[in-house]
Amino acid sequence: MENVTIGLALVAGILSFISPCVLPLVPAYIGYMGGRLTHSVSRQAASGAVATVSLALRLQMLLHGIAFVLGFTIVFVLIGLFTTALSSLAGQHVSAFTEILGRVGGLVIIFFGFQFMGVLPRFFAWLRKKGQAGILDNVLFSIVFIILASALIYWAFLEQATVALPLIAILAAALFAKGAFTEPASFWHGAMDRLESLLYADTRADIGGSGREGLLGSTFMGMVFSAGWTPCIGPLLGTILTVAAASGATSGDIAQGMLLLTAYSIGLGIPFVITALLMNSAQGILRRLQRHMHKIELLSGSLLIAIGVLVASGQLQSLSQTFSRGEFADFTFRVEECGVGFFNGELELSHVGACLGGSLAPVAINQSASGLFAPDRPQQEYLFHGEAGRQIDFEVRSVSEDVPDFELTLFGPGEEELARASKADSLESEGRYYPLAGFQLPSGGKYRVALRNTSAADTARFRVKARDAEAFAASEPVAPAAPDETASEPAQAEDVMNSFADIAADLAPAVGLAEGNRAPAFTIETLDDEVVALSDLRDRVVLLNFWGTWCGPCRREMPEFQKAYEEWHAQGFEILAIAYNDTEEAMAAFRDEFALSFPLALDDSGAINDAYGIQTRPSSYLLDRDGVILARHFGLMTEAQLNEMLNEAFAQT
Repeated sequence: MENVTIGLALVAGILSFISPCVLPLVPAYIGYMGGRLTHSVSRQAASGAVATVSLALRLQMLLHGIAFVLGFTIVFVLIGLFTTALSSLAGQHVSAFTEILGRVGGLVIIFFGFQFMGVLPRFFAWLRKKGQAGILDNVLFSIVFIILASALIYWAFLEQATVALPLIAILAAALFAKGAFTEPASFWHGAMDRLESLLYADTRADIGGSGREGLLGSTFMGMVFSAGWTPCIGPLLGTILTVAAASGATSGDIAQGMLLLTAYSIGLGIPFVITALLMNSAQGILRRLQRHMHKIELLSGSLLIAIGVLVASGQLQSLSQTFSRGEFADFTFRVEECGVGFFNGELELSHVGACLGGSLAPVAINQSASGLFAPDRPQQEYLFHGEAGRQIDFEVRSVSEDVPDFELTLFGPGEEELARASKADSLESEGRYYPLAGFQLPSGGKYRVALRNTSAADTARFRVKARDAEAFAASEPVAPAAPDETASEPAQAEDVMNSFADIAADLAPAVGLAEGNRAPAFTIETLDDEVVALSDLRDRVVLLNFWGTWCGPCRREMPEFQKAYEEWHAQGFEILAIAYNDTEEAMAAFRDEFALSFPLALDDSGAINDAYGIQTRPSSYLLDRDGVILARHFGLMTEAQLNEMLNEAFAQT
C-alpha cells in the first residue's frame, strides 16, 4: 500500500461506502434528499405543473446529489490536509472549525426541516394575521428575537465570547439600522417577504430546471454533514493521509496529497450520486400519493429536524466514532484490504466472501500476515501471487504461546493440491517453523495456503510469511572468520579490559528510530505536573503515542488505548501520550471526555516530536523493557493491531 495511485484511492472511497462509519451518514443523506424531493413534488403540484417528468426535472436529483458530494469533498480534502500536512499551523483549530460548522449547519438543517413541513409559511401567515393585534408592531418582538438569536450565536460558536459577541453586536446594529426597533411592523413584514421570496426562488429553481440556488444549498448540506462525520481510516486511506502528511516538503507533494484525497472523496461520493438517481424514480410514486402529500411532508420534515438535532449536538459524529472502533474497525480494514486486493488482481471474485469473513487474506511475497486459531475458526487461509520457478520458504511463528500443531496445505493456481506438511515435518529455528522449505513453484499464478490447527489449543495467534528463499539466503550474514592461530603475543590485562568495554559498547543497541534501536532519551512534564524521563519507564513495555486533541484518528484510537491500558497495565504496560501544537486545557478536556487514566504530556517546543521524526498523527512506538523499539505504527491503530503487538512484546520478555 506504499504506492497509492489515483485509481486505488478512488476504489478505496467506493469501498468506504459499505464501511460501518458511513452508516450514520446514509440515513441523514436520504433524509435530506427525500425531504427535498417531497418539497419539490409538492410545490410542483401546487403550481399546477404537468404530471410528466421532463429531462430537466430528472436531472435535478442527480445534480443535487453531485452538489452534496462536492460539499463534503471540499471539507474532507481541506480537513485531511490541515490535520496532516499543516498540523503544525492549523491542526488545533480544525476540531473547533468542524464543531462550529456542525452546530451552525445543524440549525440550518432544522430550519429546512420546518420549511419542508410547511410550518414556516403557516407561522408567517399567523404572524401577519395577528400583527394587527400588536405582535409585529411591538418592539418587544424585536427584543425577544435578538435575545434568542444571541443565545443561538453564542452556543453555535462554542460559547467563545471573543467570537460570538462581535457577531451579536453586528446583528443588533443591523437590526437597529433597518428599523427593527423603531418601525418593527414594517421591518418584520419586509423580512418575512424577503425570506419567503428567497425560499420560493429555490422552489421555482427546482420546478424550472436551473436549480442554482438549490444546488448551493445542497453543497452547503454536504459540508455540514462532513463536519459531523469522519470516515473509517483503513490501511489505504491511512497511507493517503500519510502522503498528505509528508506533503510539507514541496508543493508537488501537497498537490499529490490533495489529489489522492479528492479521488477518495469522489469514490465515496459515487454511491451517493447513484442513490440520488434511484430516489429520483420516487417522484412518480409521490405524485400518485398527492392526497397524502401533507402527511408525507410532515414525516420528511420531522426526519430532517431529527437529523439536524443529531448534527448540531454532535451525536452523529459520536455515532460515527462508535462504528469506527473494535470489530467495526476490523471489518473496515478487511473491506478495504479485500476490495483493493480484488482490484489489484490479488483475489478472485470467488475469494472475496472468505476474505471479508476474515478466513482468507491476500499477502505478497515476503509480507508477514497475522492469523488467529479459535474454536470457531480452526483454519486460516492466505493467497499470494507466485512466479514460475520461484523458490518459497513458508514461515510460521507464534505471537503469544508456543506455535500449536498445524497442517499446511498448498494449492496451485488451478486449485489442485500441490503439497502438504505439518509442524512435525517442519524445519525449526528459534521458535520459527518452516514447512515446505525451498518449495519451487511450478507455474505463475495465484497460490492458496491453508493453515489448519490440529492441536487441542482453543485459541492461538500466529504470523505466517511466504518468503523468497533465494533472496533470503543471499541476505544471510557471513560467518565470522576463524581466529588467527599464528598470533603468539598474549593479550595484556589492560587490553583485555578495553576489549571488554568495546564489546559492551558494541552489544548495546544503537540509538535510533529503527526497530531494534534504543529509543532516543527525553524528559517531559505530564499534565499532572510529574516529570517523567524515558529511562524511568525501564522494566515496562511502553507505548509512546504522538497525538493531538484536533486529530480525528487520535480520537478514535484513544478509547482502544485506554481499554488495553486497563487490561495490560498490571503486567507491566505503560502508555505515554505526547501531544504537540496543543493546549493543556484542551488536553484536560479530552482526557475527561474519554476517561483516560494513562499519562498525557505536552511537547511545547516540538523537540521530542522532531527527535522521533513525527510527520503525521497519530504515530506510535512500542518499546520493550530495555527501551528498545519493538514496533512502529504510523496512522490509526485498531484494537486487534494493538493486542497483537502487545502479545508479541510480552512473549519476548
